[in-house]
Amino acid sequence: MNIHKVRYLHFPVYFLIAACTYNILNMSCWAADPASNKLKYHYLPPEEVITIEVGKQQSEVLLKSWVGKKELGTATLLSNPGMSADSAGLQAFLRRQLPHTGWTSIALTPPNKIPTPNFSTAAAEIPKVGQLDNTQINTERTQQFSQKQWMKIREKQEAFIVATMGKLNDIASPYPGKKLLIATNQGAGFMISILSKNLLPKPDILVIINPFMTTSSENQALSTLLAKLDIPVLDIQSPDGHLASQKTITSRRILSPPNEPYRYSQQLMQLNLNHLEAWQTCLDLIEGFSHRINKAYPN
Repeated sequence: MNIHKVRYLHFPVYFLIAACTYNILNMSCWAADPASNKLKYHYLPPEEVITIEVGKQQSEVLLKSWVGKKELGTATLLSNPGMSADSAGLQAFLRRQLPHTGWTSIALTPPNKIPTPNFSTAAAEIPKVGQLDNTQINTERTQQFSQKQWMKIREKQEAFIVATMGKLNDIASPYPGKKLLIATNQGAGFMISILSKNLLPKPDILVIINPFMTTSSENQALSTLLAKLDIPVLDIQSPDGHLASQKTITSRRILSPPNEPYRYSQQLMQLNLNHLEAWQTCLDLIEGFSHRINKAYPN
Protein backbone atom coordinates (compact mmCIF):
# COMPACT_ATOMS: atom_id res chain seq x y z
CA MET A 1 0.00 0.00 0.00
CA ASN A 2 1.37 3.39 -0.95
CA ILE A 3 1.70 5.84 1.90
CA HIS A 4 1.02 9.34 0.65
CA LYS A 5 2.78 12.22 2.27
CA VAL A 6 1.11 15.60 2.64
CA ARG A 7 3.12 18.78 2.92
CA TYR A 8 1.96 21.16 5.63
CA LEU A 9 2.57 24.85 5.81
CA HIS A 10 4.73 25.91 8.74
CA PHE A 11 3.08 29.24 9.30
CA PRO A 12 -0.72 28.63 9.12
CA VAL A 13 -0.72 25.42 11.18
CA TYR A 14 1.88 26.24 13.78
CA PHE A 15 0.63 29.77 14.19
CA LEU A 16 -2.81 28.39 14.99
CA ILE A 17 -1.34 25.88 17.45
CA ALA A 18 0.70 28.57 19.17
CA ALA A 19 -2.24 30.98 19.35
CA CYS A 20 -4.59 28.32 20.72
CA THR A 21 -2.00 27.15 23.25
CA TYR A 22 -1.36 30.70 24.43
CA ASN A 23 -5.06 31.25 25.02
CA ILE A 24 -5.41 27.98 26.93
CA LEU A 25 -2.36 28.45 29.14
CA ASN A 26 -3.22 32.06 29.90
CA MET A 27 -6.99 31.87 30.23
CA SER A 28 -8.20 33.32 33.51
CA CYS A 29 -11.41 31.32 33.55
CA TRP A 30 -11.21 27.53 33.84
CA ALA A 31 -14.94 27.13 34.57
CA ALA A 32 -18.02 28.46 32.84
CA ASP A 33 -18.90 32.15 33.03
CA PRO A 34 -20.64 32.97 36.36
CA ALA A 35 -23.45 34.83 34.62
CA SER A 36 -24.25 31.83 32.44
CA ASN A 37 -24.16 29.55 35.51
CA LYS A 38 -26.85 31.62 37.23
CA LEU A 39 -29.07 31.16 34.18
CA LYS A 40 -28.07 27.50 33.89
CA TYR A 41 -29.21 26.66 37.42
CA HIS A 42 -32.33 28.83 37.51
CA TYR A 43 -34.44 25.68 37.89
CA LEU A 44 -32.80 24.72 41.20
CA PRO A 45 -33.72 26.06 44.66
CA PRO A 46 -31.40 29.00 45.44
CA GLU A 47 -30.08 27.27 48.58
CA GLU A 48 -28.68 24.44 46.44
CA VAL A 49 -26.48 26.74 44.33
CA ILE A 50 -23.37 28.03 46.11
CA THR A 51 -20.93 30.41 44.43
CA ILE A 52 -17.29 30.07 45.46
CA GLU A 53 -14.13 31.97 44.57
CA VAL A 54 -11.52 29.84 42.82
CA GLY A 55 -8.45 31.94 42.20
CA LYS A 56 -9.63 35.06 40.39
CA GLN A 57 -12.90 33.62 39.19
CA GLN A 58 -16.22 32.35 40.43
CA SER A 59 -17.44 28.79 40.22
CA GLU A 60 -20.57 26.95 41.28
CA VAL A 61 -21.03 24.11 43.77
CA LEU A 62 -24.39 22.35 44.07
CA LEU A 63 -25.34 21.20 47.56
CA LYS A 64 -28.21 18.83 48.41
CA SER A 65 -28.57 17.85 52.07
CA TRP A 66 -29.14 14.32 53.31
CA VAL A 67 -32.75 13.21 53.78
CA GLY A 68 -34.13 10.92 56.47
CA LYS A 69 -32.57 9.35 59.52
CA LYS A 70 -29.29 8.17 57.99
CA GLU A 71 -26.55 10.79 58.12
CA LEU A 72 -23.42 9.17 56.70
CA GLY A 73 -21.37 12.14 55.53
CA THR A 74 -20.71 13.95 52.24
CA ALA A 75 -20.50 12.63 48.69
CA THR A 76 -18.53 14.91 46.37
CA LEU A 77 -19.15 14.45 42.65
CA LEU A 78 -16.89 15.41 39.74
CA SER A 79 -17.80 14.75 36.12
CA ASN A 80 -16.07 15.24 32.77
CA PRO A 81 -14.30 18.51 31.85
CA GLY A 82 -16.66 20.89 30.10
CA MET A 83 -19.76 19.44 31.80
CA SER A 84 -21.87 21.25 34.36
CA ALA A 85 -22.21 20.34 38.03
CA ASP A 86 -25.73 19.10 37.21
CA SER A 87 -25.05 17.53 33.82
CA ALA A 88 -27.91 15.38 32.55
CA GLY A 89 -27.72 11.65 33.09
CA LEU A 90 -25.84 9.79 35.81
CA GLN A 91 -24.37 12.93 37.43
CA ALA A 92 -27.74 14.59 37.93
CA PHE A 93 -29.31 11.31 39.08
CA LEU A 94 -26.66 10.61 41.73
CA ARG A 95 -26.69 14.21 42.93
CA ARG A 96 -30.40 13.97 43.66
CA GLN A 97 -30.61 10.38 44.90
CA LEU A 98 -27.56 10.08 47.16
CA PRO A 99 -29.18 12.30 49.85
CA HIS A 100 -31.94 9.70 50.19
CA THR A 101 -29.30 7.10 51.08
CA GLY A 102 -27.77 9.24 53.83
CA TRP A 103 -25.15 11.22 51.89
CA THR A 104 -25.19 14.99 51.41
CA SER A 105 -24.21 15.48 47.77
CA ILE A 106 -21.76 18.20 46.74
CA ALA A 107 -21.43 18.49 42.97
CA LEU A 108 -18.46 20.43 41.61
CA THR A 109 -18.10 22.40 38.40
CA PRO A 110 -15.34 20.61 36.42
CA PRO A 111 -12.60 22.53 34.61
CA ASN A 112 -13.24 23.58 31.04
CA LYS A 113 -12.70 21.13 28.24
CA ILE A 114 -9.57 21.88 26.24
CA PRO A 115 -10.57 23.27 22.80
CA THR A 116 -9.19 21.56 19.71
CA PRO A 117 -7.16 23.84 17.40
CA ASN A 118 -8.67 24.46 13.96
CA PHE A 119 -6.13 23.34 11.37
CA SER A 120 -7.97 24.49 8.26
CA THR A 121 -5.83 26.42 5.78
CA ALA A 122 -6.94 29.88 4.69
CA ALA A 123 -7.95 30.16 1.03
CA ALA A 124 -5.14 32.64 0.35
CA GLU A 125 -2.60 30.08 1.54
CA ILE A 126 -3.76 27.18 -0.63
CA PRO A 127 -1.47 28.01 -3.61
CA LYS A 128 1.51 27.86 -1.22
CA VAL A 129 0.96 24.21 -0.28
CA GLY A 130 4.04 22.19 -1.28
CA GLN A 131 6.40 25.13 -1.20
CA LEU A 132 7.77 24.28 2.25
CA ASP A 133 9.73 21.27 3.46
CA ASN A 134 7.79 19.99 6.50
CA THR A 135 6.11 16.64 5.76
CA GLN A 136 3.81 14.36 7.73
CA ILE A 137 2.27 11.02 6.79
CA ASN A 138 -1.44 11.57 6.27
CA THR A 139 -2.34 8.58 8.47
CA GLU A 140 -0.64 10.17 11.50
CA ARG A 141 -2.60 12.30 13.94
CA THR A 142 -1.44 15.92 13.90
CA GLN A 143 0.16 16.79 17.23
CA GLN A 144 -1.87 19.53 18.88
CA PHE A 145 0.45 20.47 21.72
CA SER A 146 4.00 19.71 22.69
CA GLN A 147 4.55 17.54 25.75
CA LYS A 148 5.64 20.60 27.74
CA GLN A 149 2.54 22.55 26.71
CA TRP A 150 0.30 19.57 27.51
CA MET A 151 1.83 19.23 30.98
CA LYS A 152 1.10 22.90 31.69
CA ILE A 153 -2.51 22.44 30.56
CA ARG A 154 -2.89 19.41 32.85
CA GLU A 155 -1.39 21.35 35.76
CA LYS A 156 -3.91 24.15 35.20
CA GLN A 157 -6.84 21.73 35.13
CA GLU A 158 -5.69 19.85 38.23
CA ALA A 159 -4.96 23.11 40.06
CA PHE A 160 -8.54 24.23 39.37
CA ILE A 161 -9.95 20.99 40.83
CA VAL A 162 -7.67 21.17 43.88
CA ALA A 163 -8.55 24.82 44.51
CA THR A 164 -12.26 24.06 44.17
CA MET A 165 -12.12 21.18 46.65
CA GLY A 166 -10.12 23.35 49.01
CA LYS A 167 -13.22 25.53 49.33
CA LEU A 168 -15.46 22.70 50.51
CA ASN A 169 -14.52 22.56 54.21
CA ASP A 170 -17.02 25.21 55.29
CA ILE A 171 -19.70 23.80 52.99
CA ALA A 172 -19.26 20.24 54.29
CA SER A 173 -18.77 21.06 57.98
CA PRO A 174 -22.49 20.83 58.90
CA TYR A 175 -22.49 17.25 57.59
CA PRO A 176 -20.05 15.16 59.67
CA GLY A 177 -19.19 11.59 58.79
CA LYS A 178 -17.25 9.86 56.07
CA LYS A 179 -16.10 11.56 52.88
CA LEU A 180 -17.15 9.81 49.70
CA LEU A 181 -15.65 10.97 46.40
CA ILE A 182 -17.35 9.97 43.13
CA ALA A 183 -15.65 10.83 39.83
CA THR A 184 -16.67 9.83 36.32
CA ASN A 185 -14.84 9.49 33.02
CA GLN A 186 -11.90 11.88 32.66
CA GLY A 187 -12.87 13.43 36.00
CA ALA A 188 -12.03 10.03 37.52
CA GLY A 189 -8.68 10.07 35.75
CA PHE A 190 -7.96 13.49 37.19
CA MET A 191 -8.81 12.35 40.71
CA ILE A 192 -6.55 9.31 40.51
CA SER A 193 -3.71 11.54 39.35
CA ILE A 194 -4.35 14.24 41.97
CA LEU A 195 -4.64 11.78 44.87
CA SER A 196 -1.50 9.94 43.77
CA LYS A 197 0.39 13.24 44.04
CA ASN A 198 -1.04 13.89 47.53
CA LEU A 199 -2.48 17.20 46.34
CA LEU A 200 -5.69 16.54 48.29
CA PRO A 201 -6.57 14.78 51.55
CA LYS A 202 -7.60 11.20 50.84
CA PRO A 203 -11.34 10.51 50.95
CA ASP A 204 -12.64 7.63 53.04
CA ILE A 205 -14.07 6.01 49.90
CA LEU A 206 -13.27 6.62 46.22
CA VAL A 207 -15.71 5.66 43.48
CA ILE A 208 -14.48 5.83 39.89
CA ILE A 209 -16.77 5.28 36.91
CA ASN A 210 -15.25 4.59 33.46
CA PRO A 211 -11.93 6.28 34.35
CA PHE A 212 -9.61 7.44 31.58
CA MET A 213 -7.20 10.13 30.44
CA THR A 214 -6.98 11.53 26.91
CA THR A 215 -3.33 10.79 26.12
CA SER A 216 -2.16 7.18 25.86
CA SER A 217 0.77 7.65 28.26
CA GLU A 218 -1.43 9.17 30.95
CA ASN A 219 -4.11 6.55 30.42
CA GLN A 220 -1.66 3.64 30.67
CA ALA A 221 -0.29 5.04 33.92
CA LEU A 222 -3.72 5.19 35.61
CA SER A 223 -3.81 1.52 36.61
CA THR A 224 -0.49 1.73 38.43
CA LEU A 225 -1.42 4.99 40.14
CA LEU A 226 -4.77 3.54 41.18
CA ALA A 227 -3.15 0.42 42.67
CA LYS A 228 -0.93 2.58 44.87
CA LEU A 229 -3.80 4.52 46.43
CA ASP A 230 -4.22 3.32 49.99
CA ILE A 231 -7.98 3.89 50.18
CA PRO A 232 -11.09 1.79 49.51
CA VAL A 233 -11.91 2.00 45.78
CA LEU A 234 -15.09 1.01 43.96
CA ASP A 235 -14.28 0.75 40.24
CA ILE A 236 -17.38 0.73 38.02
CA GLN A 237 -17.17 0.10 34.27
CA SER A 238 -20.07 0.25 31.83
CA PRO A 239 -20.11 -1.25 28.29
CA ASP A 240 -20.39 2.21 26.73
CA GLY A 241 -17.48 3.68 28.66
CA HIS A 242 -14.87 5.60 26.69
CA LEU A 243 -12.60 3.27 24.70
CA ALA A 244 -9.62 4.46 26.76
CA SER A 245 -11.36 3.28 29.94
CA GLN A 246 -12.13 -0.10 28.40
CA LYS A 247 -8.46 -0.59 27.52
CA THR A 248 -7.45 -0.51 31.20
CA ILE A 249 -10.22 -2.69 32.68
CA THR A 250 -7.98 -5.73 33.06
CA SER A 251 -4.88 -3.88 34.25
CA ARG A 252 -6.90 -1.95 36.85
CA ARG A 253 -8.12 -5.26 38.28
CA ILE A 254 -4.86 -7.21 38.02
CA LEU A 255 -2.71 -4.51 39.60
CA SER A 256 -5.13 -3.97 42.49
CA PRO A 257 -4.37 -5.59 45.88
CA PRO A 258 -5.54 -9.24 45.64
CA ASN A 259 -8.07 -10.69 48.05
CA GLU A 260 -8.77 -7.32 49.69
CA PRO A 261 -12.48 -6.62 49.06
CA TYR A 262 -12.43 -3.64 51.39
CA ARG A 263 -9.55 -2.12 49.43
CA TYR A 264 -10.68 -2.60 45.82
CA SER A 265 -13.79 -3.85 44.06
CA GLN A 266 -14.35 -3.77 40.30
CA GLN A 267 -17.92 -4.03 39.03
CA LEU A 268 -18.67 -4.56 35.32
CA MET A 269 -22.15 -3.37 34.41
CA GLN A 270 -24.39 -5.00 31.82
CA LEU A 271 -26.26 -1.86 30.74
CA ASN A 272 -25.04 1.32 29.10
CA LEU A 273 -25.16 4.50 31.17
CA ASN A 274 -27.84 6.01 28.97
CA HIS A 275 -30.38 3.77 30.75
CA LEU A 276 -32.16 4.81 33.93
CA GLU A 277 -31.78 1.25 35.18
CA ALA A 278 -28.00 1.61 34.89
CA TRP A 279 -28.07 4.79 36.97
CA GLN A 280 -29.96 2.92 39.69
CA THR A 281 -27.45 0.06 39.48
CA CYS A 282 -24.61 2.55 40.02
CA LEU A 283 -26.41 3.97 43.04
CA ASP A 284 -26.99 0.47 44.45
CA LEU A 285 -23.31 -0.45 43.95
CA ILE A 286 -22.17 2.75 45.68
CA GLU A 287 -24.60 2.26 48.55
CA GLY A 288 -23.57 -1.38 49.00
CA PHE A 289 -19.83 -0.71 48.91
CA SER A 290 -20.04 2.28 51.25
CA HIS A 291 -22.15 0.21 53.67
CA ARG A 292 -19.44 -2.48 53.78
CA ILE A 293 -16.71 0.11 54.37
CA ASN A 294 -18.75 1.87 57.07
CA LYS A 295 -19.33 -1.45 58.81
CA ALA A 296 -15.66 -2.44 58.57
CA TYR A 297 -14.33 0.99 59.53
CA PRO A 298 -16.96 2.80 61.60
CA ASN A 299 -16.40 6.45 62.51
